[in-house]
Amino acid sequence: MELMLKMLVILALVFIVFSLFQGMYYLAKDDGKQDRTRVVRSLTVRIVLSFVLFSMLLVGYYFGFLQPHGL
Repeated sequence: MELMLKMLVILALVFIVFSLFQGMYYLAKDDGKQDRTRVVRSLTVRIVLSFVLFSMLLVGYYFGFLQPHGL
């Protein structure tokens, strides 16, 4: 269960970075003639994924699947 939660966290991070770069691409390349809400939609997805990631980290810590450690 612990490994599965860690893999979900890594997968969420990858999707967050992908959504961020997708929004940057749409912001730079859209000329305004296509769908004008693509930037907003991709950044909304990033915010939702960030919220889900934060929730997963809190739940993992609460149930003891994730433990903080010092450097």
